[in-house]
Amino acid sequence: MISAPRPGSDLPAVFLYPGTMYCAVEPSVITTVLGSCVAVCLTDRRRRISGLNHYLLPRADKGKAGLRHGEAAIPLLLERMLKLGCRREDIEAKIFGGAAVLSVSNPQEAVGAKNIALALEYLGALDIEIVARRTGGKTGTLVRLLTGTGEVLIRKVASSGEWSARTLFADGAGRVIARAAPRRVKVPA
Repeated sequence: MISAPRPGSDLPAVFLYPGTMYCAVEPSVITTVLGSCVAVCLTDRRRRISGLNHYLLPRADKGKAGLRHGEAAIPLLLERMLKLGCRREDIEAKIFGGAAVLSVSNPQEAVGAKNIALALEYLGALDIEIVARRTGGKTGTLVRLLTGTGEVLIRKVASSGEWSARTLFADGAGRVIARAAPRRVKVPA
């Protein structure tokens, strides 16, 4: 079966690690994987420029904020977009991630919930419209941003709780490999 090429398959690809951001004038495809972390996507609709950050925590200890912290990552992404010629009034936002991957007694105290709340607070204070949001839940999310259009493709990824010790093993190189769970066969008595 012949399938159509994936959107953006001929564009430069960038993988975004936690505590980083990326935006550029040249169209590209940015991919990241989120659990309790949050990614904020900013897109200038007129100039067709987008950027993405991936932060781990909402706030830092006093004086130590960086891209790992939403309080710094969101303003830094906006600043970078403006330096690329974007106009604040043409920028819109999308928010992803913030899953509750670890159970806590009070869901509002979970890191993911705090990361989401900070994104909503900061984008509201910056007067940036949030046009899409896929946040929360209990599993991770793979995010793929096409920077030239602002289109975002997302896919749910399995949480570590969905893999049992029987289905994971390490190969000779130390990589973790998944395998099918053993089948149970009923033996007649």
